[in-house]
This record gives sequence, C-alpha cells and structure tokens, in this order.
Amino acid sequence: ADIVQAHLEITLGLSSSTVSLSQTDPARPFQLITSARVLSTFQDHSAVTICTDGSPLDNGQHKHHDGLFRGVFLPFESLSDPSRRIQIGFAGWPNYGSLPDIPNLKERPWTRFETVPSQGQGSLIIKHELSLDRMFRNSRDLQLGDIKPGEKFRVRLNPKRLDFISWWTFGDLNGNLKEKKFARWQLPDKTGLLDDLMPGEIEPDVNRMLEQGWVFSQRRDELKVTESAENDNVVFEFIE
Repeated sequence: ADIVQAHLEITLGLSSSTVSLSQTDPARPFQLITSARVLSTFQDHSAVTICTDGSPLDNGQHKHHDGLFRGVFLPFESLSDPSRRIQIGFAGWPNYGSLPDIPNLKERPWTRFETVPSQGQGSLIIKHELSLDRMFRNSRDLQLGDIKPGEKFRVRLNPKRLDFISWWTFGDLNGNLKEKKFARWQLPDKTGLLDDLMPGEIEPDVNRMLEQGWVFSQRRDELKVTESAENDNVVFEFIE
C-alpha cells in the first residue's frame, strides 16, 4: 500500500438533542453536523482541499445531490427497538441525465470542493439541514405518524461513505489554489502512468498542464479518512 500522505478525522454531531413533533422553528432547523480535521499530513502546516461529493461532508448543490439523499447516514435506529428505523437516503440510483464535459472541475456546478484547515487550526464544519418532512421523505419503515414523544434514535455515518472523497490535494481554496484549475485525473503513479483514464480517452500532457496552472488530485489511496470514537453516541429524542 502507498504511504498515507494525509489523515482526516470526521466527527458527527447534532444542532440539538431533541426534535419537536409539533413545533418547528424555521430560524433554528434541526441539523446533522459533520466536521473534518487534519490529524496528520506529509506536508507540514498544509491545509487539505477535497471534493466532498457523496461524502459525509457533502451538503449539496441541489436536492438530488447531497449527502443526505445519497446515503451518507445509516438509517436512524430506535434505541428501544432497532427494527424501528428511519431511512434518510434515497433507495435507488437517481438519473442525473447526461452532464456536460467541463474540464475544470471547479467550474462544474454539480461538484463541490471544501478546504479542511491545517493541523491544529480548527475544522471544516458542514451542516445538513433536516426538517421533519425531509427526515421521513425516503423512509420505508417509519413515518411521522408512527413516532411517539420520548422515543430516542441513534445517528450513525455510513462507514462505506468515508472513502467517497474522490479528489484531494494539499492547499487552500482561498489561498494557493484560488487561481488554479482542477484536472479530473489523479497524479501519475510511480511508473508515470495515468491509471484513471476513461476508455478511449486521450492521455493529457501532465507536465504541460501543470505548467499552465492545473492541479491534479493526489493519489486517492494516500488519503486516509476515519471517524471519531465520539460518533458512537450520537442520539436525539423526539418531543411533543
């Protein structure tokens, strides 16, 4: 395996430990909060910029393309009866239609990048708003009418989604990466080969693109993403 160049830790939290079944305050919506911090990097004092699409740090560009919809959270499970579940993610695979080929990933409206601050400088904090309507929209087990006040549910990240960061690099979107263009390939492997070309795709001139201000993703398997041990105890309670 390749050497880990950067290690991110994701922590899960809630905006409130209670969700009201009757009163909703639009000014203070219930939110699932995912945060990421740099545990270590090969490049000292460097921030890490990631593509968040489909990961626990994806709060969306549109309603069919956020982490909630795409299943970054496991079904909420009742503490009193684990078979009582609220599914948040969409069960199928949505048809996004054909997307135009935009070479610079930064310019793709359906692709999102975020910067995780350098080690010791804080966290990237992402808020996933979850109204009651949204909470039960894709649920196949429980509906709102099945819930009684006092029932508690556990929230967990889907561990398979921790590896969904498909593009990453060292640096800051508002700093050294501000004027850079993002190429969709990862850097060549040790033998100099690009190993993520599409079938029939012409191999780009990597060195020339780098000179022109393009940034390639670091090797995907050199980014390690784990979740905090605190994530085992994230619970909310429904109240009247």
